[in-house]
Amino acid sequence: MRRPRLRLVLGISIPVLVIVVLLAAWALDSSNASGKVPRNVTLAGRDVSLMAEDTLAATVADIAKQYSTTKVKLRTDDRTYEVEAAKLGLHLDEKATVRGALDIDKGKSKFRRPLVWMSSFLDERRAPLTFTVDDAELEAGLATLGGNADPTEPAIVNTASSFGIVSGSPGRKISSDGVSSQLITRAQSAELPIVVDTRDVEAEPKVSDETARALANRLTENTADGLKITAGEHEATIPGATVRTWVSSQIKDSADGQAGTIVPVLDEKLALKDVTEALPEPTEAKDATIQLVNGAVQITPSTDGAKCCGEDTAERLLRAIDNGGGSVNLELVEEKAEFSTEDAEKLGIKEPVGGMTEWKGNPQIRSFTTYHDCCAPRVTNIHRIADLVRGTIVKPGEQFSVNAVVGQRTAEKGFVEAGAIANGEHVDEIGGGVSQFATTMFNAAFFAGLPIDTYQAHSEHFSRYPFGREATMGYPNPDLAWTNNTPYGILVWTSYTDTSITVTLYSTQYAYGEQTNQTTGRSGSCTTVNTERTIHYPDGRTATDNFRARYRDAGRTSC
Repeated sequence: MRRPRLRLVLGISIPVLVIVVLLAAWALDSSNASGKVPRNVTLAGRDVSLMAEDTLAATVADIAKQYSTTKVKLRTDDRTYEVEAAKLGLHLDEKATVRGALDIDKGKSKFRRPLVWMSSFLDERRAPLTFTVDDAELEAGLATLGGNADPTEPAIVNTASSFGIVSGSPGRKISSDGVSSQLITRAQSAELPIVVDTRDVEAEPKVSDETARALANRLTENTADGLKITAGEHEATIPGATVRTWVSSQIKDSADGQAGTIVPVLDEKLALKDVTEALPEPTEAKDATIQLVNGAVQITPSTDGAKCCGEDTAERLLRAIDNGGGSVNLELVEEKAEFSTEDAEKLGIKEPVGGMTEWKGNPQIRSFTTYHDCCAPRVTNIHRIADLVRGTIVKPGEQFSVNAVVGQRTAEKGFVEAGAIANGEHVDEIGGGVSQFATTMFNAAFFAGLPIDTYQAHSEHFSRYPFGREATMGYPNPDLAWTNNTPYGILVWTSYTDTSITVTLYSTQYAYGEQTNQTTGRSGSCTTVNTERTIHYPDGRTATDNFRARYRDAGRTSC
């Protein structure tokens, strides 16, 4: 048998060997490029060959940024505009573009892939760019260009005896028809700049003159006889000519912004002014008062106030004008008294309270009186502070402070210059003498069994004050303050004559105090006084507290 010729063997085996080597190289290269962009691929002119997905994503993001600022030349019939692509809603779909580059060979048969691989060494391949256009952004971007002119919408206007209209007129807009597809096609071609052709179209008003005129006619009819207003017990009629001054119109867009309706609107400020002037003056809330009348506690009832009008007044007025009928009910705003009759009654203020004692030969029964000479300047101050304090109500748990109620004694408040003590010296000052009022109140609170929180005795004793049981005043200190620790309110009532000042506390009798002991001692050039008080409570309990005074000897300014 004859052996094959060597030339024939080589002629067959060499091509087969070449094919095997190429297939092996393709298989090895494909394995190394798995998950990467195939060989010799470009994207928007950039070489992305063999890029891993994360590197490719960064490159695509940079391309997207570049395209967002790419200029688009938008040509209309008579003008060319230049605008950034992103402002017309053109965006690179980054995920789709990345996937397109990675899968550029996807879909090719297994038999063609080696041939494609071999050809990639010779020919460059372009991966596709995937773009989208946001229609809303496109419309908004076109609307900002200088060639647009908004249509003028019709409006209703008030005339002397009716409503008329101001006609609308068309505008001009750049049409978006076909722009989206052109943007995508031009952008995918990677040709710069992107050139798009469109045209100007007429933009009609969203509301017709006929619709506006129908509204004007209806509102004219609805306001012909004016508007009857009822607010609580009050009624008033606003003339039609006045009502029409409140009303204008506006265009209310539909949800998609493409259509609209014309609706009446109200000048709320002007309408409320006219309505308020047509109704009686508002009434103000008045608190209940508690005072002494002919020796008896009397409560003057509180009254609530009312004024026009409720928060929905404008809404009600507009609805009445729009719907017709000629009348509207308005809610009054009620203003409640801060201190009602019921509040006053609950305080239980009905009688003088306190204990009994004697001073200057006069019985002190549930009140306290001190005495002074007539007609001195200090008496003016005693009477003035009594006037300012009279009628003060101290609720349960509250503290009464003379300085808090009266404030600084000044000439503007009616106080005059009179004798006082400052740093141990006798001086004249505005408000001098009010310490006699403080002493009188101190004793009223003392015998009523009330806690006396703040007090200071004089630095020398005066015979017109109870020994060891008195208080001086200054501003801001010394002060006299006591707390209402009873379950009832306390009414502070003052009265005076030319030679006396009286403080009476009105409430419901609860506790009372009495002086049960007093001791004196010496401290340097001063006499010290300790006064014990026993407080009797309604349930039979008693408690004691002590009050101290320190009087310097005659001729001394300190101890």
